Amino acid sequence: MKLTRTLAALLAFGLVSTFAAPGYAENGAEAAVTYYKDVLPIMQDNCQTCHRPSGANISGLVAPMSFMDYRETRPWARAIASKVESREMPPWFASAPKGVFENERGLTDAEIDTILSWVAAGAPAGDMAHAPPARRFAEDANDGWSLGTPDLVVKMPEPFLVEDDIYDLNITFYRELTEDILPEDTWVKGWEFRVGDNAITHHMCSSMIEPGAFIPEGAVEDEGADTAGSQLLSCVAEGGEPDMLPEGFGVLLETGSSISFNMHYHKEPAEGSSVWSDPEIAFWVADEPVEHQVINDTLYNRGFEIPPNHPNYRVGSSRVLEKDTLVLTLWPHAHLRAVAARYTAFYPDGTEELLLDVPHYDQSWQVTYKYKEPKLLPKGTRIDVDFWYDNTAERASRRSFDPNRFVGYGPRTDDEMSLGFIGYAEVDEPAAMPTTDND
Repeated sequence: MKLTRTLAALLAFGLVSTFAAPGYAENGAEAAVTYYKDVLPIMQDNCQTCHRPSGANISGLVAPMSFMDYRETRPWARAIASKVESREMPPWFASAPKGVFENERGLTDAEIDTILSWVAAGAPAGDMAHAPPARRFAEDANDGWSLGTPDLVVKMPEPFLVEDDIYDLNITFYRELTEDILPEDTWVKGWEFRVGDNAITHHMCSSMIEPGAFIPEGAVEDEGADTAGSQLLSCVAEGGEPDMLPEGFGVLLETGSSISFNMHYHKEPAEGSSVWSDPEIAFWVADEPVEHQVINDTLYNRGFEIPPNHPNYRVGSSRVLEKDTLVLTLWPHAHLRAVAARYTAFYPDGTEELLLDVPHYDQSWQVTYKYKEPKLLPKGTRIDVDFWYDNTAERASRRSFDPNRFVGYGPRTDDEMSLGFIGYAEVDEPAAMPTTDND
Protein backbone atom coordinates (compact mmCIF):
# COMPACT_ATOMS: atom_id res chain seq x y z
CA MET A 1 0.00 0.00 0.00
CA LYS A 2 2.77 2.44 0.93
CA LEU A 3 4.80 1.29 -2.09
CA THR A 4 1.82 2.03 -4.34
CA ARG A 5 1.44 5.48 -2.81
CA THR A 6 5.15 6.19 -3.21
CA LEU A 7 5.24 5.09 -6.86
CA ALA A 8 2.15 7.17 -7.61
CA ALA A 9 3.73 10.20 -6.03
CA LEU A 10 6.97 9.70 -7.94
CA LEU A 11 5.10 9.44 -11.22
CA ALA A 12 3.00 12.49 -10.38
CA PHE A 13 6.05 14.60 -9.54
CA GLY A 14 8.39 13.51 -12.36
CA LEU A 15 12.03 14.55 -12.56
CA VAL A 16 13.58 17.77 -13.85
CA SER A 17 16.68 17.27 -15.97
CA THR A 18 17.78 20.82 -16.77
CA PHE A 19 19.92 22.88 -14.40
CA ALA A 20 20.82 26.55 -14.30
CA ALA A 21 24.06 27.84 -12.87
CA PRO A 22 23.77 28.51 -9.12
CA GLY A 23 22.71 32.08 -8.48
CA TYR A 24 21.77 32.82 -12.08
CA ALA A 25 18.62 32.58 -14.18
CA GLU A 26 18.52 30.53 -17.37
CA ASN A 27 19.25 33.64 -19.43
CA GLY A 28 22.47 34.28 -17.52
CA ALA A 29 21.17 37.26 -15.54
CA GLU A 30 21.59 37.32 -11.79
CA ALA A 31 18.48 35.79 -10.21
CA ALA A 32 16.27 37.93 -8.00
CA VAL A 33 14.71 34.87 -6.34
CA THR A 34 17.03 32.12 -5.12
CA TYR A 35 16.77 28.90 -3.19
CA TYR A 36 18.80 29.86 -0.14
CA LYS A 37 17.35 33.33 0.34
CA ASP A 38 13.71 32.86 -0.67
CA VAL A 39 12.66 29.24 -1.20
CA LEU A 40 14.39 27.35 1.63
CA PRO A 41 12.50 29.27 4.38
CA ILE A 42 9.21 28.26 2.71
CA MET A 43 10.34 24.64 2.49
CA GLN A 44 11.38 24.61 6.14
CA ASP A 45 8.05 26.00 7.33
CA ASN A 46 5.76 23.97 5.07
CA CYS A 47 7.45 20.94 3.51
CA GLN A 48 10.26 19.44 5.57
CA THR A 49 7.99 18.00 8.24
CA CYS A 50 7.15 15.27 5.71
CA HIS A 51 9.91 15.60 3.13
CA ARG A 52 12.74 14.22 5.23
CA PRO A 53 14.88 11.11 4.87
CA SER A 54 12.85 7.91 5.16
CA GLY A 55 11.89 7.02 8.70
CA ALA A 56 12.61 10.44 10.19
CA ASN A 57 9.13 11.90 10.09
CA ILE A 58 5.91 11.71 12.08
CA SER A 59 3.91 8.51 12.37
CA GLY A 60 5.58 6.92 9.39
CA LEU A 61 4.47 9.76 7.11
CA VAL A 62 7.31 9.24 4.66
CA ALA A 63 7.17 11.41 1.55
CA PRO A 64 8.72 9.82 -1.53
CA MET A 65 11.52 12.38 -1.68
CA SER A 66 13.49 14.58 0.74
CA PHE A 67 13.69 18.38 0.46
CA MET A 68 16.25 19.06 3.18
CA ASP A 69 18.82 20.81 0.95
CA TYR A 70 19.33 22.28 -2.51
CA ARG A 71 20.84 19.11 -3.96
CA GLU A 72 17.73 17.10 -3.01
CA THR A 73 15.21 19.80 -3.91
CA ARG A 74 16.51 21.08 -7.26
CA PRO A 75 15.61 18.00 -9.39
CA TRP A 76 11.96 18.39 -8.34
CA ALA A 77 11.67 22.13 -8.99
CA ARG A 78 9.15 22.05 -11.82
CA ALA A 79 7.07 19.38 -10.12
CA ILE A 80 7.05 21.44 -6.91
CA ALA A 81 5.85 24.47 -8.87
CA SER A 82 3.03 22.44 -10.42
CA LYS A 83 1.89 21.02 -7.09
CA VAL A 84 1.91 24.29 -5.17
CA GLU A 85 0.26 26.23 -7.99
CA SER A 86 -2.60 23.70 -8.00
CA ARG A 87 -2.57 23.82 -4.16
CA GLU A 88 -2.19 20.05 -3.97
CA MET A 89 0.81 20.64 -1.71
CA PRO A 90 1.18 21.09 1.18
CA PRO A 91 -1.54 18.48 1.72
CA TRP A 92 -4.74 19.80 3.28
CA PHE A 93 -7.98 18.15 2.24
CA ALA A 94 -10.60 20.27 4.01
CA SER A 95 -12.24 23.03 2.01
CA ALA A 96 -14.10 24.47 5.01
CA PRO A 97 -14.15 25.98 7.50
CA LYS A 98 -11.01 28.04 7.06
CA GLY A 99 -8.81 29.35 9.84
CA VAL A 100 -10.27 27.33 12.73
CA PHE A 101 -7.88 24.35 12.82
CA GLU A 102 -4.45 24.78 14.37
CA ASN A 103 -2.77 22.30 12.01
CA GLU A 104 -4.17 23.80 8.79
CA ARG A 105 -1.62 23.66 6.00
CA GLY A 106 -1.30 25.90 2.97
CA LEU A 107 0.85 28.47 1.24
CA THR A 108 0.02 32.13 0.81
CA ASP A 109 -0.30 33.61 -2.67
CA ALA A 110 3.02 35.38 -2.09
CA GLU A 111 4.77 32.11 -1.18
CA ILE A 112 3.38 30.39 -4.27
CA ASP A 113 4.50 33.31 -6.45
CA THR A 114 8.00 33.06 -4.94
CA ILE A 115 8.30 29.38 -5.85
CA LEU A 116 6.93 29.94 -9.35
CA SER A 117 9.37 32.81 -9.93
CA TRP A 118 12.26 30.70 -8.67
CA VAL A 119 11.43 27.86 -11.05
CA ALA A 120 10.89 30.25 -13.97
CA ALA A 121 14.38 31.63 -13.35
CA GLY A 122 15.88 28.14 -13.60
CA ALA A 123 15.74 27.29 -9.87
CA PRO A 124 19.09 28.93 -8.97
CA ALA A 125 20.77 28.17 -5.65
CA GLY A 126 21.97 31.67 -4.85
CA ASP A 127 24.36 32.50 -2.02
CA MET A 128 24.46 29.91 0.77
CA ALA A 129 25.26 32.72 3.19
CA HIS A 130 21.63 33.87 2.81
CA ALA A 131 20.27 30.53 4.05
CA PRO A 132 18.41 30.39 7.37
CA PRO A 133 19.72 28.00 10.04
CA ALA A 134 18.80 24.37 9.37
CA ARG A 135 15.45 23.43 10.85
CA ARG A 136 15.70 21.42 14.04
CA PHE A 137 13.08 18.81 14.74
CA ALA A 138 12.05 17.76 18.23
CA GLU A 139 12.58 14.13 17.26
CA ASP A 140 16.28 14.79 16.74
CA ALA A 141 16.76 15.69 20.43
CA ASN A 142 14.16 13.46 22.07
CA ASP A 143 14.87 9.91 20.93
CA GLY A 144 12.48 10.28 18.02
CA TRP A 145 9.50 11.68 19.98
CA SER A 146 8.06 14.79 18.32
CA LEU A 147 6.36 16.19 21.45
CA GLY A 148 9.54 16.27 23.52
CA THR A 149 10.92 13.92 26.16
CA PRO A 150 8.02 11.78 27.46
CA ASP A 151 7.24 11.21 31.12
CA LEU A 152 6.13 7.62 30.55
CA VAL A 153 6.55 5.09 27.73
CA VAL A 154 4.40 1.95 27.60
CA LYS A 155 5.42 -0.87 25.28
CA MET A 156 3.73 -4.05 24.13
CA PRO A 157 4.47 -7.05 26.34
CA GLU A 158 6.94 -8.31 23.72
CA PRO A 159 7.71 -7.74 20.01
CA PHE A 160 5.44 -9.50 17.54
CA LEU A 161 6.49 -11.21 14.31
CA VAL A 162 4.21 -10.42 11.35
CA GLU A 163 4.90 -13.60 9.41
CA ASP A 164 5.53 -14.16 5.70
CA ASP A 165 2.00 -15.30 4.86
CA ILE A 166 0.21 -12.32 6.42
CA TYR A 167 -1.82 -10.06 4.11
CA ASP A 168 -4.28 -8.38 6.50
CA LEU A 169 -4.13 -9.01 10.23
CA ASN A 170 -6.07 -7.27 13.01
CA ILE A 171 -4.68 -8.27 16.39
CA THR A 172 -4.82 -6.75 19.89
CA PHE A 173 -2.24 -6.97 22.67
CA TYR A 174 -2.68 -5.84 26.29
CA ARG A 175 -0.34 -4.31 28.86
CA GLU A 176 -1.36 -3.80 32.49
CA LEU A 177 -0.21 -0.55 34.10
CA THR A 178 1.14 -2.13 37.26
CA GLU A 179 2.52 -0.05 40.12
CA ASP A 180 6.08 -0.37 38.86
CA ILE A 181 4.97 1.23 35.56
CA LEU A 182 2.42 3.72 36.97
CA PRO A 183 2.79 4.15 40.74
CA GLU A 184 -0.29 6.37 41.09
CA ASP A 185 -3.30 7.59 39.11
CA THR A 186 -2.03 10.22 36.69
CA TRP A 187 -3.58 12.85 34.45
CA VAL A 188 -1.87 13.03 31.06
CA LYS A 189 -2.09 15.89 28.58
CA GLY A 190 -0.48 14.30 25.54
CA TRP A 191 0.41 11.01 23.88
CA GLU A 192 2.30 9.83 20.84
CA PHE A 193 2.18 6.45 19.14
CA ARG A 194 5.25 4.81 17.67
CA VAL A 195 3.96 1.99 15.50
CA GLY A 196 7.17 0.07 14.87
CA ASP A 197 7.65 -0.84 11.22
CA ASN A 198 5.64 1.84 9.41
CA ALA A 199 5.74 0.04 6.07
CA ILE A 200 3.27 -2.64 7.21
CA THR A 201 1.08 -0.80 9.73
CA HIS A 202 -2.30 0.31 8.35
CA HIS A 203 -3.30 1.74 11.71
CA MET A 204 -2.78 1.47 15.45
CA CYS A 205 -5.45 2.18 18.06
CA SER A 206 -5.27 2.06 21.83
CA SER A 207 -7.87 1.95 24.57
CA MET A 208 -7.71 2.28 28.34
CA ILE A 209 -9.35 -0.56 30.25
CA GLU A 210 -10.45 0.10 33.82
CA PRO A 211 -8.81 -1.68 36.77
CA GLY A 212 -10.33 -5.09 37.49
CA ALA A 213 -11.84 -5.51 34.03
CA PHE A 214 -11.31 -8.81 32.26
CA ILE A 215 -8.17 -8.88 30.11
CA PRO A 216 -7.61 -11.78 27.73
CA GLU A 217 -4.44 -13.79 28.15
CA GLY A 218 -2.21 -13.19 25.18
CA ALA A 219 -3.15 -11.54 21.90
CA VAL A 220 -6.63 -11.58 20.34
CA GLU A 221 -7.02 -11.71 16.57
CA ASP A 222 -10.05 -9.52 15.98
CA GLU A 223 -10.80 -5.99 14.84
CA GLY A 224 -11.08 -3.69 17.87
CA ALA A 225 -10.83 -6.51 20.40
CA ASP A 226 -11.29 -4.49 23.57
CA THR A 227 -13.31 -5.53 26.59
CA ALA A 228 -16.20 -4.10 28.58
CA GLY A 229 -15.11 -1.02 30.48
CA SER A 230 -12.68 0.16 27.82
CA GLN A 231 -12.37 3.76 26.62
CA LEU A 232 -10.67 4.69 23.36
CA LEU A 233 -7.47 6.67 23.85
CA SER A 234 -6.61 7.41 20.22
CA CYS A 235 -5.66 5.99 16.83
CA VAL A 236 -2.93 6.76 14.36
CA ALA A 237 -2.64 5.95 10.66
CA GLU A 238 -0.75 7.28 7.64
CA GLY A 239 -0.47 11.02 8.00
CA GLY A 240 -1.44 11.01 11.68
CA GLU A 241 0.08 13.34 14.23
CA PRO A 242 0.51 13.09 18.01
CA ASP A 243 -2.00 14.64 20.41
CA MET A 244 -1.24 17.41 22.90
CA LEU A 245 -4.34 18.70 24.67
CA PRO A 246 -5.11 22.33 25.49
CA GLU A 247 -4.43 23.58 28.99
CA GLY A 248 -7.04 22.34 31.46
CA PHE A 249 -7.86 19.18 29.46
CA GLY A 250 -6.56 15.71 30.25
CA VAL A 251 -7.03 11.95 30.24
CA LEU A 252 -6.79 9.91 33.44
CA LEU A 253 -4.52 6.87 33.56
CA GLU A 254 -5.33 4.68 36.57
CA THR A 255 -2.89 2.39 38.31
CA GLY A 256 -3.95 -1.19 37.66
CA SER A 257 -5.72 -0.31 34.42
CA SER A 258 -4.57 -1.74 31.12
CA ILE A 259 -3.60 -0.32 27.74
CA SER A 260 -4.51 -2.11 24.52
CA PHE A 261 -2.43 -2.15 21.35
CA ASN A 262 -4.91 -2.76 18.54
CA MET A 263 -2.79 -3.27 15.44
CA HIS A 264 -3.83 -3.60 11.81
CA TYR A 265 -0.99 -4.97 9.71
CA HIS A 266 -1.19 -4.99 5.92
CA LYS A 267 1.48 -6.24 3.53
CA GLU A 268 2.04 -8.44 0.51
CA PRO A 269 2.58 -12.06 1.60
CA ALA A 270 5.87 -13.45 0.31
CA GLU A 271 8.80 -15.51 1.43
CA GLY A 272 11.13 -13.32 3.45
CA SER A 273 8.54 -10.57 4.00
CA SER A 274 8.13 -11.16 7.74
CA VAL A 275 8.65 -8.10 9.97
CA TRP A 276 9.07 -7.66 13.71
CA SER A 277 6.71 -5.07 15.21
CA ASP A 278 7.29 -3.43 18.57
CA PRO A 279 4.84 -0.52 19.06
CA GLU A 280 4.98 1.82 22.05
CA ILE A 281 3.03 4.78 23.43
CA ALA A 282 4.61 7.83 25.07
CA PHE A 283 2.69 9.98 27.57
CA TRP A 284 3.21 13.51 28.88
CA VAL A 285 1.88 14.29 32.37
CA ALA A 286 -0.42 17.30 32.84
CA ASP A 287 1.43 20.01 34.77
CA GLU A 288 -1.69 22.15 35.27
CA PRO A 289 -4.95 21.24 37.06
CA VAL A 290 -7.27 19.28 34.77
CA GLU A 291 -10.79 20.73 34.55
CA HIS A 292 -12.09 18.74 31.59
CA GLN A 293 -11.73 14.99 31.09
CA VAL A 294 -11.31 14.21 27.39
CA ILE A 295 -13.18 11.42 25.63
CA ASN A 296 -12.24 10.06 22.20
CA ASP A 297 -15.10 8.29 20.47
CA THR A 298 -16.59 7.57 17.05
CA LEU A 299 -19.82 8.13 15.19
CA TYR A 300 -20.03 5.07 13.01
CA ASN A 301 -22.16 3.06 10.62
CA ARG A 302 -21.50 -0.66 10.23
CA GLY A 303 -24.69 -1.60 8.40
CA PHE A 304 -23.98 -0.31 4.90
CA GLU A 305 -23.29 -2.12 1.63
CA ILE A 306 -21.81 -0.20 -1.30
CA PRO A 307 -23.09 -1.52 -4.65
CA PRO A 308 -20.66 -2.66 -7.36
CA ASN A 309 -19.51 0.12 -9.72
CA HIS A 310 -21.39 2.85 -7.84
CA PRO A 311 -19.69 6.23 -8.45
CA ASN A 312 -20.89 8.24 -5.42
CA TYR A 313 -22.48 6.19 -2.65
CA ARG A 314 -23.27 8.02 0.61
CA VAL A 315 -23.10 6.49 4.10
CA GLY A 316 -24.20 8.52 7.12
CA SER A 317 -24.29 8.34 10.91
CA SER A 318 -25.61 10.67 13.63
CA ARG A 319 -25.50 11.36 17.35
CA VAL A 320 -27.41 13.76 19.58
CA LEU A 321 -25.33 15.28 22.37
CA GLU A 322 -26.69 14.58 25.85
CA LYS A 323 -24.62 17.34 27.47
CA ASP A 324 -22.99 20.63 26.53
CA THR A 325 -19.79 19.57 24.80
CA LEU A 326 -16.41 21.08 23.96
CA VAL A 327 -15.10 19.50 20.75
CA LEU A 328 -11.32 19.35 20.31
CA THR A 329 -10.69 17.18 17.26
CA LEU A 330 -12.39 15.63 14.23
CA TRP A 331 -10.93 12.72 12.31
CA PRO A 332 -12.80 11.07 9.41
CA HIS A 333 -11.58 7.54 8.72
CA ALA A 334 -12.44 5.25 5.82
CA HIS A 335 -10.61 3.11 3.27
CA LEU A 336 -9.73 2.93 -0.43
CA ARG A 337 -13.12 3.81 -1.96
CA ALA A 338 -13.77 6.87 0.21
CA VAL A 339 -13.58 10.17 -1.70
CA ALA A 340 -15.23 12.73 0.61
CA ALA A 341 -16.33 13.26 4.22
CA ARG A 342 -18.36 15.87 6.08
CA TYR A 343 -19.32 16.72 9.70
CA THR A 344 -22.40 18.91 10.25
CA ALA A 345 -23.92 20.26 13.49
CA PHE A 346 -27.72 20.74 13.71
CA TYR A 347 -28.48 22.97 16.69
CA PRO A 348 -31.57 22.75 18.96
CA ASP A 349 -32.87 26.09 17.61
CA GLY A 350 -33.05 24.68 14.06
CA THR A 351 -29.89 26.27 12.66
CA GLU A 352 -27.01 24.25 11.31
CA GLU A 353 -23.25 24.68 10.91
CA LEU A 354 -20.67 22.96 8.76
CA LEU A 355 -18.01 21.63 11.13
CA LEU A 356 -15.75 20.02 8.54
CA ASP A 357 -15.93 19.47 4.79
CA VAL A 358 -13.33 17.19 3.18
CA PRO A 359 -14.24 17.03 -0.53
CA HIS A 360 -11.03 15.22 -1.49
CA TYR A 361 -10.58 12.52 1.14
CA ASP A 362 -7.39 10.45 0.81
CA GLN A 363 -6.78 7.40 2.98
CA SER A 364 -3.03 7.91 2.59
CA TRP A 365 -3.22 11.16 4.60
CA GLN A 366 -5.13 10.50 7.83
CA VAL A 367 -5.45 14.09 9.01
CA THR A 368 -6.85 14.79 12.47
CA TYR A 369 -8.41 18.26 12.32
CA LYS A 370 -7.53 20.03 15.58
CA TYR A 371 -9.45 23.12 16.68
CA LYS A 372 -7.42 26.16 17.68
CA GLU A 373 -9.97 26.70 20.44
CA PRO A 374 -12.42 24.08 21.77
CA LYS A 375 -15.67 24.19 19.80
CA LEU A 376 -18.70 24.55 22.08
CA LEU A 377 -21.80 22.57 21.05
CA PRO A 378 -24.87 22.79 23.33
CA LYS A 379 -26.86 19.85 24.66
CA GLY A 380 -29.34 18.60 22.07
CA THR A 381 -27.07 19.30 19.08
CA ARG A 382 -27.14 16.56 16.46
CA ILE A 383 -23.86 15.77 14.74
CA ASP A 384 -24.08 14.11 11.32
CA VAL A 385 -21.07 12.42 9.74
CA ASP A 386 -21.33 11.54 6.03
CA PHE A 387 -18.93 9.71 3.73
CA TRP A 388 -19.05 9.28 -0.05
CA TYR A 389 -17.52 6.29 -1.86
CA ASP A 390 -16.43 5.63 -5.44
CA ASN A 391 -16.61 1.90 -6.21
CA THR A 392 -15.92 2.19 -9.95
CA ALA A 393 -13.30 0.52 -12.13
CA GLU A 394 -11.55 3.84 -12.75
CA ARG A 395 -10.83 4.38 -9.05
CA ALA A 396 -10.09 0.68 -8.55
CA SER A 397 -7.33 0.90 -11.16
CA ARG A 398 -5.61 3.54 -9.02
CA ARG A 399 -6.39 2.14 -5.55
CA SER A 400 -6.19 -1.61 -6.18
CA PHE A 401 -9.56 -3.01 -5.11
CA ASP A 402 -12.33 -5.06 -6.74
CA PRO A 403 -15.16 -2.75 -7.94
CA ASN A 404 -17.36 -5.65 -9.01
CA ARG A 405 -18.55 -6.69 -5.57
CA PHE A 406 -20.75 -5.34 -2.85
CA VAL A 407 -18.57 -4.02 -0.05
CA GLY A 408 -19.55 -3.31 3.53
CA TYR A 409 -17.92 -2.51 6.84
CA GLY A 410 -14.89 -4.63 7.58
CA PRO A 411 -11.40 -4.55 9.07
CA ARG A 412 -9.43 -5.46 5.95
CA THR A 413 -7.89 -2.73 3.84
CA ASP A 414 -10.05 -3.69 0.85
CA ASP A 415 -13.20 -3.61 3.01
CA GLU A 416 -14.66 -0.23 3.95
CA MET A 417 -15.24 1.82 7.09
CA SER A 418 -17.34 4.83 8.01
CA LEU A 419 -15.86 6.20 11.23
CA GLY A 420 -16.24 9.80 12.34
CA PHE A 421 -13.80 10.12 15.25
CA ILE A 422 -14.37 12.99 17.63
CA GLY A 423 -12.37 14.14 20.64
CA TYR A 424 -14.39 16.09 23.20
CA ALA A 425 -15.12 16.92 26.84
CA GLU A 426 -18.57 17.19 28.38
CA VAL A 427 -19.37 20.20 30.58
CA ASP A 428 -21.97 20.30 33.32
CA GLU A 429 -22.83 24.00 33.39
CA PRO A 430 -25.27 25.28 30.72
CA ALA A 431 -23.44 26.60 27.66
CA ALA A 432 -24.25 29.72 25.67
CA MET A 433 -25.58 29.07 22.20
CA PRO A 434 -22.74 29.44 19.65
CA THR A 435 -23.06 32.01 16.93
CA THR A 436 -23.11 30.55 13.41
CA ASP A 437 -22.94 32.07 9.97
CA ASN A 438 -26.64 31.33 9.63
CA ASP A 439 -27.63 33.70 12.42
